[in-house]
Amino acid sequence: MTEATIRIPGNFDLKKIPEDIIYKSVAIAIELEKKEMKKELGRVESKIKKFEKKYRMPFAEFEKSFGDTLQAHDDWMDWSFLEETRNELLIETHNLEIR
Repeated sequence: MTEATIRIPGNFDLKKIPEDIIYKSVAIAIELEKKEMKKELGRVESKIKKFEKKYRMPFAEFEKSFGDTLQAHDDWMDWSFLEETRNELLIETHNLEIR
């Protein structure tokens, strides 16, 4: 089970709200968050594809063979960050799936 914290104004009596409304509200919030994460994932994957096109290889191959130039090192740093970000977004969106 995952634990979440929700901030509610002090004068708000949560006990008076029917449980089904609370569950629906949380489900809507989760869906909105997943939608935003998927948009971000699309942006990240688009940037990754630019690197793959530029170097004509996936990151794993580039990482093994990138040249000893400042540009290659800068690209490795950016590309590495994008790969890590994509992996984190994939995990986070998977974890938000309601089962």
